[in-house]
Amino acid sequence: MKLAPRSRTMLRTSLGVALGALMFTVPAAAQKQGGSITVGLEADIAGFDPLKVGVFDTGQESVAAAIFDTLTTLDDEGAPQPRLALSWTHADDFKTWTFKLRTGVKFQDGSPFNAAAVKANFDRQKDPANKCRCAFYISFIKSVETPDDQTVVYNLNDPSVNLPALLSLASSNNVVQSPTAWQTKGDDYNRNPVGTGPFILKSWVAGDRLVLERNPDYWDKGKTYLDRIVMKPLPDAQSRFASLQSGEAQVIWDDESDSDNLKKAQGDKNLRVLSYTGSGAGVDAFNTKVAPFDDERVRRALVMAIDRKTMSEALTGGMSRPASNPYGDGSWVKCKDDGALPYDPEKAKALIKEYGKPVKFKMMLTATPRGRSTGQIYQEFWKAIGAEMEIEQVDQAQFPQRGFSRQFELIGWRIIDLADPDPQMYANFHTGSPANLAQYSDPEIDKLLEHARSTADQNARIEDYCALSRILNQKATWFWTFQNTYYAVTSAKVKGIPAMHSGVIDVSRAWLE
Repeated sequence: MKLAPRSRTMLRTSLGVALGALMFTVPAAAQKQGGSITVGLEADIAGFDPLKVGVFDTGQESVAAAIFDTLTTLDDEGAPQPRLALSWTHADDFKTWTFKLRTGVKFQDGSPFNAAAVKANFDRQKDPANKCRCAFYISFIKSVETPDDQTVVYNLNDPSVNLPALLSLASSNNVVQSPTAWQTKGDDYNRNPVGTGPFILKSWVAGDRLVLERNPDYWDKGKTYLDRIVMKPLPDAQSRFASLQSGEAQVIWDDESDSDNLKKAQGDKNLRVLSYTGSGAGVDAFNTKVAPFDDERVRRALVMAIDRKTMSEALTGGMSRPASNPYGDGSWVKCKDDGALPYDPEKAKALIKEYGKPVKFKMMLTATPRGRSTGQIYQEFWKAIGAEMEIEQVDQAQFPQRGFSRQFELIGWRIIDLADPDPQMYANFHTGSPANLAQYSDPEIDKLLEHARSTADQNARIEDYCALSRILNQKATWFWTFQNTYYAVTSAKVKGIPAMHSGVIDVSRAWLE
């Protein structure tokens, strides 16, 4: 067995993993038992059964981080550490990974956590009969084997240098759910999830709140401090911030579009602003199967009409950092030439004129003030070059389904922060992928994606991903707006929230000062 080359997500095994876990702890003297907090989320929660919801958004992942566990977790530097898995090793070709599991862990319904439960979660999502949208994101995994109750072996189709890090996110693919619970609850399981996590879902009022209570039998004894967590959907940014100021909420999700309140919070001694610079970016996808976006000239014209610096000033007071590729500053993929189209409204006008037909279309955005403001700025940019865009605002709970079913002409989206670009790049851009929103097919793109996931040479992978960026930018099937920076605003009394990888606010081990 060999370790992967050193990178931002350097893989550790055996003693190295154990030492990393010790370094990741916080002095016990600083932690206080008891109390309750309310967390203001960006959107309502659709549920937790992967067969029903497909993939989790960041709100679902923030709740899932408290109810469930994953095999690994990331420390603040982005390196994988033990959670349900104690250690891991890999074959020389990185196509087989073996994880040793904790003993004595039980699900919240009393059933045992073991290798069979991990395999059951994988098999259920992978089964073609279940038609889960989540299946594509684990298509790189050929099979899961269970040599014994405490050993799980992942057999991969292609090498994966960073698999332990990829298994850390509290996503629909990674959280380990109780097979007994989904088998006995049936359709009701979606709103009655059961995991091994530090908190148990006690009640759920749709559109209002989820109430979680501390799991008295949690395996990681002494590491859970709060008695109760209330997860409250608050889609309106002003309402979220007002709930924090009034004391109704102690933690809220936030982003740069709420820059005035972020700046206000930074100057308030009773509040703390947490931020994390991730990989990925805010993005938009053209449906290339419908007019006028089946014509490359129109797509290029719209992209070249966007002034990202002006847009950043208008939306976030200049806080948002323009993106020219899907990777971002938090990624190890750095491109000297990413093929970005320049801001050139005159060239954009010429392309629209060359197209020779009226350019009218709808853009699907979230039903939030931020969504409308973003749409209005795009309208002005595109009106200036002779294109007419109508804003279509859709509730965030319905947004993913509309996207995956291709019920849009142009859609706002996001490539989230992951430890490795492969899962999202392959899912979003490979021919035939359910997540290929643009429905664009290019053999050269497929070749780059397939090679990038089949080599452990990080420099070669960077070359592949930068070549991919150049094609995507030149063909303008997607375009990138701003890099991902994630924010949470908390009461100064709330402590112990780790780095917000992928925008997830994990309060499962937080405490009140």
